[in-house]
Amino acid sequence: MPQISRSLQTKLGQIGINNLDELMAIGYLEAFSRLRLFLSGISFKELFILYSLIKQIEYKDLTEDLKSDLIKEFRKLPPRHKPLSPETINNYLTIAEELAHQAKSASEIPIGAIIVENNQIIGRGFNQTRSHNDILAHAEIQAIREAQDFKQNFRLNDCDLYVTIEPCLMCSGAIINSRICRLIFGAREPKTGACISQFQIFNNSNVNHHCEIIGPVDQDKYSQLLVDFFQ
Repeated sequence: MPQISRSLQTKLGQIGINNLDELMAIGYLEAFSRLRLFLSGISFKELFILYSLIKQIEYKDLTEDLKSDLIKEFRKLPPRHKPLSPETINNYLTIAEELAHQAKSASEIPIGAIIVENNQIIGRGFNQTRSHNDILAHAEIQAIREAQDFKQNFRLNDCDLYVTIEPCLMCSGAIINSRICRLIFGAREPKTGACISQFQIFNNSNVNHHCEIIGPVDQDKYSQLLVDFFQ
């Protein structure tokens, strides 16, 4: 690969990019995203080098304004994280489902949520709005509070939230403000869902944090929890 250090060439090879033609086919943003996702020690300098290679211009000719624009362009991309296996998703959603059944046993709307960091559950919650006389006591909020207490930090940047039902606007706002990196939900909530149903808050480019969304994972299974409760 011309005009590229052996170090960067090796890194690109590790993510399946072996020559300039392959790099140009993928594009500088996608190539840089993959580098950041799978390798450590990747800085924005690699983004600038990739851009200069694809555009066939000298790295030294890149202006500071152009570099700033490239960083802004990258930061507008949806978040990328190492993919979760279906087994991992199902295992954690099953735990959230167990919490939903606890809510049902307490005559609460059956929604359960957990927060996971580095394969450890650090927050659990289920709906307790009626028992606590607290409209804020949704499953997601309860799990977020417990996770923040565990970490002694209101930021949950490296955490995933699993919840049986698509979050509402309030809970989606809490997910954004706590900087949760990934949201996995079991079923859509057609009346109040704020991820993909009634609103798409995480797609709003003006929001200051974007969370990766996975779901609905199993619409029939997890929506049945609510159907049975309200019958």
